[in-house]
Amino acid sequence: MTELDELQRDALGEIFNIGVGRAASSLSQIVNDEVMLSAPCVMVVPHEKAAEILLGTEFRQFSTVSQTFTGPFDAEAMLVFPESNALEIVRLMVGPHMSIQELSEFEQEAMCEVGNIILNACMSSLADLLHISFDSTLPQHRFGDTESIELLEGDEDHMVVLLQVDMTISQQCIQGHILFLLSVTSMVNLVSCLDQYLRDQGLL
Repeated sequence: MTELDELQRDALGEIFNIGVGRAASSLSQIVNDEVMLSAPCVMVVPHEKAAEILLGTEFRQFSTVSQTFTGPFDAEAMLVFPESNALEIVRLMVGPHMSIQELSEFEQEAMCEVGNIILNACMSSLADLLHISFDSTLPQHRFGDTESIELLEGDEDHMVVLLQVDMTISQQCIQGHILFLLSVTSMVNLVSCLDQYLRDQGLL
């Protein structure tokens, strides 16, 4: 199993933190309010461990947005919010006067926009600092529970780079997960890119 050492994990955390900062700025403009995203807590875990982390949450219904990124390494990127939190994000985006039913109609479009901003910000910070480029698919929104979301059905050989991020809007804290599913080969290539970045920084 390919793992990251402390130096590599810290570098990845710093890179993703830049992306999360960019995402917070973009989201603030959309909701016309300050959006704060916490520095991501980065873990690299086997596929089944990532599933256990999600299954261990108190929430059972999730709203997910996923995109596939291809480049020097490929990744299936996924933003996962508890369903109740996703509706709250949509309410903040479209205004406070809509009913739950009306919010649900806007949820897919709104969550795709949020997912597109957050996932692309994270991947673009990787691309910028590692001097690489990615192609990506359009975001796809899905509803699911802890037994049916795409992550739990994936290839068991995949590793998962899991980021836990807290989003604060209007004093409300909304916790979500950002996941990057990588094959063993892609994980090896990610480590190679990180090592080159660390060498360029004079840290390796």
